[in-house]
Amino acid sequence: MLAKNIEKVEKINRLADLRYPPVALKMIEDEAEVPENAVRPLRDTGKHVALCQAFALSRRQGKVLYLTMEDHWCWNPIITFGMVDEELAAKPFLINNPDKEHVDNFLGAFPKLPYGKYKGMLLAPLDKADFEPDVTLIYCKNDQLRIILMAVDTQTHAMLDSSFTPLDSCTYSVIPSMLEGTYRITLPDPGEYERALTPDDDIIFTIPKQKEEEFYTGIEAQTQRGNRNSFYPIMKPDFERPPFYNLIFETWGLGQSEVWEKGRGAQPKDVI
Repeated sequence: MLAKNIEKVEKINRLADLRYPPVALKMIEDEAEVPENAVRPLRDTGKHVALCQAFALSRRQGKVLYLTMEDHWCWNPIITFGMVDEELAAKPFLINNPDKEHVDNFLGAFPKLPYGKYKGMLLAPLDKADFEPDVTLIYCKNDQLRIILMAVDTQTHAMLDSSFTPLDSCTYSVIPSMLEGTYRITLPDPGEYERALTPDDDIIFTIPKQKEEEFYTGIEAQTQRGNRNSFYPIMKPDFERPPFYNLIFETWGLGQSEVWEKGRGAQPKDVI
């Protein structure tokens, strides 16, 4: 599995040239699956971490981490990753707001994994992950996201749907993709910036296990087309256009410039 994951990172980087390797996340039901080299923050360092910090330690410092309930230092994933039951989850919120229906509605809006199903979560940079991830998180810049989405589009030929919130990115980048088997784009939340040192230009793209074959097929297809994340900004009238532009414009009776003449002979397959 490790060799396959190393190959996946190489494929992505040939196209998108990421700053950091993707983060592989696997929910653990049997702790016999946890590798010996995994750091357990509280046990091994005497410190707790927020999940966003764990993601950062994994992608930036190459850490393999295993987190149980006791390791977390942020409340939201303790609830959403199924570490406490509904009654215990609601208890602190009812102290200042005794309206149980309101609290239940608030907590009920979060996507959640089943209570008690998992012992903890295993994180590693994908090229150090000797396991199959439930989801893979790519922290990327917007231009890198664009070329990744172009790769996905070679397989789906469809718009990618996502929903956005400014908060709780640790939950929303993982759980909907796990439960629904869908790609997802997530805005890093304030904790990502303040506590996990995430750059302002990062955004999160999530690949669920169910979409891996499709995703990497798309990555290879886009690479074989000769496309890379190498678009250079220029402000120039009558710029040299891709050939399929010229075919479209000729069909509309608009092919009149020298730039246009360079594109004659383009085929519709260049665009669809």
